[in-house]
Amino acid sequence: MYYTITLNPAIDMLTKVENFELGKLNRTGESDYVIGGKGINISLLLNNIGKESKALGFIAGFTGNFIKEELKKKGIKSNFVETRGFTRINIKLTTDTETEINSQSSKVAKENIKEFFDTLEELSDNDTVFLSGNIIPGMDSDDFAAIAKKVREKGAKLVVDSNKDMVLDTLKYKPFIIKPNEFELGEMFGVKISNTEEIAKYAKKLQEMGAENVLVSRGSKGAILFTNEGDVFTANTATGKVISTIAAGDSMLAMFVAKYDETGDYRLSLQYASAAGGATSFSAGVGKKKLIDELLSQINVDKM
Repeated sequence: MYYTITLNPAIDMLTKVENFELGKLNRTGESDYVIGGKGINISLLLNNIGKESKALGFIAGFTGNFIKEELKKKGIKSNFVETRGFTRINIKLTTDTETEINSQSSKVAKENIKEFFDTLEELSDNDTVFLSGNIIPGMDSDDFAAIAKKVREKGAKLVVDSNKDMVLDTLKYKPFIIKPNEFELGEMFGVKISNTEEIAKYAKKLQEMGAENVLVSRGSKGAILFTNEGDVFTANTATGKVISTIAAGDSMLAMFVAKYDETGDYRLSLQYASAAGGATSFSAGVGKKKLIDELLSQINVDKM
């Protein structure tokens, strides 16, 4: 079973205003409300390719219930801890430019955190856990690392994608794969990366620190995979009309792990991962299986 952890989920309100004027009354067109958070995005991608998952994390109030119900409509299981307050709503405003206003969820209490750890008791060595995104107010980075520790103690496979400090704190628990982008990789070591040689240098340092595999996403320049077998593979990106890059990295990571679990083939898994990232970038929402399959022929994977 795949489990996805989204400690700080959100609803994204996508809205558009013509001739926006600051300080005046502005009227929007009809708005779209999209559930989000890195782990939830992963559950959505897995669902699109026919893989079952269970979403874990915290929700609160009517906004939290909306997230739970939207997942239920799609047939995705969840076991969220329900807390006081409200789950955040982020505003994605399109005018002449695009503006994002990210809100903050209500703070969780210590008893909520304990209840969340109780939800991890059902894990076994047959499971894979995606630990993604940032912590919610009321938690600290030690809690994030403690989740990684608990996952590994239960024998489950650990996949981590978060900010630099929390990723680094989990490396001692030997995650199966981590997925920094090029900028985040440099940020982890306090350097600015400018070429593939430097990417290789620092990705291999992460492996020395405990990560089994490192997938470095590079936007339009593709991705580089450093495997625990010592092989290095590069992949290009598909071409198409980009609608939104939100969740593209989450889609890439979810597809890579799912395909590797099916085949044990790093090269093929990277090809599918790159196609999935493209499919999401070219879609209003997380990419569908049909488009992923259509984009596969555009993706070339080479061994360095």
